[in-house]
Amino acid sequence: MESLTEATETIHAEVTKDQSEVRADFLKHFGAQLPPFCASMANAVLKWRHIDAGSEISEEHAHVSAFVYAAIALHIQSTRLFLSGHLVAAGNLARQVTEAIALALLSSGKSLTVLRRFIAGTYSTNKAVDDVCRHHKVLRLRKDGLEALRNSQRFNHHYSHVTRMTIASLTSFADEGLYVGAAFDEGKLDAYRKEMAGRVNLARVFPNFIDAVDANLEDW
Repeated sequence: MESLTEATETIHAEVTKDQSEVRADFLKHFGAQLPPFCASMANAVLKWRHIDAGSEISEEHAHVSAFVYAAIALHIQSTRLFLSGHLVAAGNLARQVTEAIALALLSSGKSLTVLRRFIAGTYSTNKAVDDVCRHHKVLRLRKDGLEALRNSQRFNHHYSHVTRMTIASLTSFADEGLYVGAAFDEGKLDAYRKEMAGRVNLARVFPNFIDAVDANLEDW
């Protein structure tokens, strides 16, 4: 049985050390998917810079730029967490990615009131994806991008609250035992593949989202 000293050392290591062997296991399986992910996100950054160049126009324009940048940064951070073996944290952050994208789109719509309500503190951001779907024609969104956004929200919703997926992430499927922190579990490879594919697919449509925001801003 593990002693108090051993348990303390295990927890100390988890909160202070980089679990490089866990990331190495993830990269062994998913490293080949990183180039398209990184290329898509780099394209997104360049497109965002065009939007951000107009941030001095108004407070509203600056908010839209901030939403776009937040979506980009959070998607990169979330993917890093996933490849580091922190699945629950990665999924929770990924939910904010979809909300940031949705807020950017909604805020760019000249005829919509979302941005004014957000600035006033009266808009609930957990409604953002549903509102994007409701106003997709006004926002001139392509169906593939809309579906990718909705799929990401549905998947990562399971990480926003304690669910069976939360418990499963702490339980080894390959061997007997529990995880206290970062882990790579051979028994969850199929689930990992689906999650990584979803991240890459969302990255691929990121530039389309930003193009839609930019096009809407042209109408201001």
